[in-house]
Amino acid sequence: MLWEELTSEEFAKAVEDTGGTCLLPIGCMEKHGQHLPLGMDMYGCRDMAKRVADIEPVIVFPYYFFGQINEAKHCPGTIAMDTDLILKVLEDMCNEISRNGCKKIVILNGHGGNKHFLHYFCQSMLYKKKDYVVYLLQKEFDEEKFEKLVEMLGTDWMGAHAGNLETSSMMAIDESLVKMDRVEEAGLVPNYGRTKHLGSVYTAICWYASHPTHQAGEPFKANKETGEYSRDLSAKELAEQIKVIKDDMVTLGIQ
Repeated sequence: MLWEELTSEEFAKAVEDTGGTCLLPIGCMEKHGQHLPLGMDMYGCRDMAKRVADIEPVIVFPYYFFGQINEAKHCPGTIAMDTDLILKVLEDMCNEISRNGCKKIVILNGHGGNKHFLHYFCQSMLYKKKDYVVYLLQKEFDEEKFEKLVEMLGTDWMGAHAGNLETSSMMAIDESLVKMDRVEEAGLVPNYGRTKHLGSVYTAICWYASHPTHQAGEPFKANKETGEYSRDLSAKELAEQIKVIKDDMVTLGIQ
């Protein structure tokens, strides 16, 4: 059930039918090589949310791209909002979702750069009393369960950024937005490793230092079949987590 497509009366019924569970897909607006749209993470996350909802009914929140992407703000088309603001906007959005009856707000992350920000956001929900719980879906990669996908992806089995998996996924979502004729220009982009001397030490610019074109992996191996298979497989896994969340009668009380 897509939030924006429901009438007001249908929305009230949807809250009841889903046990007040809303799935909030969060992406960002950033460069994805030379061949994928700026909205890749936003499109990918929303499409995944819709696939999950087809298996385990939830209310799917509209497109949301207010994520953390400061490391790419110099790239044309990037939307990098003030750090304090993205936290405030997300909290206000959750407050509004709750006011509308959804007391179980499930975040689905579609952008690697949101990872630390979203974990911190979840912890910040304990700062003051809330009448709702924010859950963050955690995708676990089980090689046995994903054996066929690993085989389909080959050496680029983790997909990388704007690589085989993301390119295949975008083909499955909307093939018209994938410019495969531009992939050859980038080819197999190397890992520049300009901060590898730091070892395991983290800095905010590490990823960009290694991948200044915002492409990694092997997008030239992408195909729609891989995209459909990977997305359906992931949707089933995430739907299982949603079912557990809908059955959860413990967390809010403890919180």
